[in-house]
Amino acid sequence: MKNLTRYILFFSFTLSLSGAFAQNKMTLKECLDVAIKNNLTYRESQIQAEGANAELMRVKSLQYPRIGFGVGQDLRIGRSIDRFTNSYIEELYSTNGFGIDASVTLFNGFQIKNQIQQNILLKEAGVKGIEATRNLITINLLQAYLQVLASQELVEVARQQVETSKAQVDRVNKLVSAGILGQAEYFLIRSQLANDEFSFVTVQNSLKTNRLLLFQLMNMTPTNNVVFEPIADEVNIYKVDDNFVNQLYDQSLANFPSVKRAELQLRSFDNLLKATRANVMPNISLSASYGAFYSTSNKNENYVQQINGTRNGSLSLNFNIPILGGLQNRPRIAAVKVQQQLTANNLNLAKLQLRQAIEQSFQSFDAASERYKVATDQVNINQDNIKAVESRISAGTVNSVEYVLAKTNFDRARSNLVQAKYEVLLQQKILDFYKDGEWKIN
Repeated sequence: MKNLTRYILFFSFTLSLSGAFAQNKMTLKECLDVAIKNNLTYRESQIQAEGANAELMRVKSLQYPRIGFGVGQDLRIGRSIDRFTNSYIEELYSTNGFGIDASVTLFNGFQIKNQIQQNILLKEAGVKGIEATRNLITINLLQAYLQVLASQELVEVARQQVETSKAQVDRVNKLVSAGILGQAEYFLIRSQLANDEFSFVTVQNSLKTNRLLLFQLMNMTPTNNVVFEPIADEVNIYKVDDNFVNQLYDQSLANFPSVKRAELQLRSFDNLLKATRANVMPNISLSASYGAFYSTSNKNENYVQQINGTRNGSLSLNFNIPILGGLQNRPRIAAVKVQQQLTANNLNLAKLQLRQAIEQSFQSFDAASERYKVATDQVNINQDNIKAVESRISAGTVNSVEYVLAKTNFDRARSNLVQAKYEVLLQQKILDFYKDGEWKIN
């Protein structure tokens, strides 16, 4: 029986170890890679960029010569014109022939050239669109990841609070049994333990919610077997002022993807306007053709003789001037100008949003830095206070009310410090992001 019990205990211990080793660890960089890979919005931006590249290839093909080869076979019944004598005949006969033709545009007001330049800019804007989408995914994932880390620390803080309260309940219970303290003191400590246990359950549920959000951003099935690794970044408190904000904004304008995308889209309208205006300009093209045919109505020559005898070709230079094309083209130009104004407004909006985001991040970083410094001092002071109260309560020289108050202040200070730390880290990374124009996560 003893051996059986040992086997059961050993088996249970082995299962617990296997469950622990089965947990997968994910870093912030790994989470970001998964989120980008699985994000449908990011895939949409890639498809749009591919579409812009395909449109560029299509427009480029317009400058190439158009060459065609055709073969035809037909059967004629009844009265028709003989292709050899040009006289009317009435018989059943067939003809076949082949021909090749080519044409190339020599001049069309540089319409194709401007269309190509327009689509080059739109292709570059598509690339910037991918970067902008990637940045948006990254900032959302970074916020969710830091929330998970903060919740994990808050859970640990709450767990320690419960353990401390349990230890104090045991101490007070012994003092009550010894007649040093009354039952009221015991009930007060028990009430504090119940409050700590409630807070522990609350932060556990908050952690579950934040983990769910992070998994949803990665488009992954939520699981408890994933452990999110803490980040190695340290809190870096530095002074920022209005000059810092202005310099950061000027620097961001030069490389921020959403702004660069809007600028490229706006520049493309200059070429679109030129291409649209070219609709009323003269068009010069060169065309050529060559062919031959055979007809059964010609009984005097065989197939080879007819093909050789009907060979013919042509070369023509075509010049076309639109007379009333301006009446139809003016509405097109007006429509392009309206779209150009909307794009210019989008550019100004992107710059405004960037400016406001930097100002908001600057304000948030400054406030979080102040909170972090105050919370650090608050933890140090309350930590010394709680140690003093705990030693006095063990000696029976302090009542439980003082202990509960001291512990509540210490617990609140620790929670404030955790939240302030991750607020500073988040805003610190956001400011670095605006400075570099892209996320640099190792």
